[in-house]
Amino acid sequence: MNILVTGANGFIGQALVKNLLETKHNVIACVRQSVKPTLDCEYRFIDKLDSNTDWKQVLQGIDVVIHCAGKASVLKDDKNNPSKSLKEVNTAATLNLAKQAVDMCIQRFIFLSSIKVNGEYSLPNHPFTPEVTIPPSDPYGYSKYKAELGLKEIANNSTMDYVIIRPTLVYGENVKGNFNALMKWTYKGIPLPLGGIKNNLRSLVSVKNLTDLIVSSIDTPDAKNQVLLVSDDSDISTAMMLDEIASGLGVKNKALPVPPSLIKIGAKLVGKEHIAQRLCGSLQVDISDTKELLNWEPKISTSEAIQNTAKFYVSNQTVSKKNKWQRPLDITFSATGLVAASPLLIGTTLVGYLDTGSPLFIQERVGKNKKPFKLVKFRTMKLDTASVASHLANNSSITKLGKILRKTKLDELPQLINVLKGEMSLVGPRPNLYNQQELIEARDAQGVYDVLPGITGLAQISGIDMSTPELLAETDKEMIDNLTLKKYFSYIIRTALGKGSGDAVK
Repeated sequence: MNILVTGANGFIGQALVKNLLETKHNVIACVRQSVKPTLDCEYRFIDKLDSNTDWKQVLQGIDVVIHCAGKASVLKDDKNNPSKSLKEVNTAATLNLAKQAVDMCIQRFIFLSSIKVNGEYSLPNHPFTPEVTIPPSDPYGYSKYKAELGLKEIANNSTMDYVIIRPTLVYGENVKGNFNALMKWTYKGIPLPLGGIKNNLRSLVSVKNLTDLIVSSIDTPDAKNQVLLVSDDSDISTAMMLDEIASGLGVKNKALPVPPSLIKIGAKLVGKEHIAQRLCGSLQVDISDTKELLNWEPKISTSEAIQNTAKFYVSNQTVSKKNKWQRPLDITFSATGLVAASPLLIGTTLVGYLDTGSPLFIQERVGKNKKPFKLVKFRTMKLDTASVASHLANNSSITKLGKILRKTKLDELPQLINVLKGEMSLVGPRPNLYNQQELIEARDAQGVYDVLPGITGLAQISGIDMSTPELLAETDKEMIDNLTLKKYFSYIIRTALGKGSGDAVK
């Protein structure tokens, strides 16, 4: 039996492929063309994920499709209409794949949906069941809900059957998002005002339990045309979760026992009632049907899974602290460089006034921990050039002075100010724009934002730019994990000697 996993490069997708390989399944990982294969299995590639994607070649010889690919966040430009891009990827793209799966005689289509189809929170001691009586109001939940309805209709009119799985909050090694934020703040000893939230109950699911359930649903006859809810089967309050996280991190839980009523009042004053509800409210699921249909039990408890996740976080933090020499060197070299190059900086600034009338180019970029900062460069393009990534810019936009500055890499010189301020490093991943959502998601999944962005690095000297987000994120991760003092100097020297093109204009 050949099993295709879409979104195989994501947090859940990677864990699922590893599980399938360990359980001796014949798995094919489906990813975007820009992704660098990292697992020992067959890969098939798509160039995009939308309503027009052609899956014919990818689906050749496949028996079961496990559709993990999806979109959880929206582009900055779509904030006023978040439903648009979510519907395109989560609904239209899913149904497009399902229709082509029917044409290719796929036996079973397993769709990874979301508990948000049921709603944002449940009433106390009234856990969600597979039945949904009211469509969700949340754009993400609604996009998954419509995909579920469409998938059922497609399957009911064909020989293909479906399995819909609605996970709750998924966590585990390399998890990002809110769970990772709670670990980070607890590890740093920040007194979170969440210690008083003791009466709510949340159903969580370890990525190990989730992937085990998915594997169990591949060929179980009783899973045919079913909606399955999944959790660790042991609900936990917010305060209890922080205790478990702190225990796994090996630190004291400094959470403050602020009453939930005060949290809700404070959230209402700043217009963030929905966040307070998520923190203080309950979200429980009833997985009794899932366990009975599949004869399945979670393999790991919530307590053990949370502590294992926290311990993995600590081990990664230990690795990330190994380069304590980097910041002192950055300060020394950037300060020395600014002083030594001051005549060149002044001269270029004056010539820049004659070239464009505005010699400095200042642009908001994504920094460490995804915090914004103002990147400073010498302007190399005309004033009316659109604010896009360099690889998307038109070559005709570059001025005569700009060509010289780019060729000699002198346009990067003002970034020494960013380095001195602690916003950048000499060596690190090149900082991207906030509208590069695909790259942000790829880098977030690889933990690239855990370090300072840099002027140069492995991707820069290898000619890998932001047009291949997955490959760039993986190259950044490789550099971060293997950075040594020798490589630090090597990247700087090779860049100075003109090696690589990085994110140059094409």
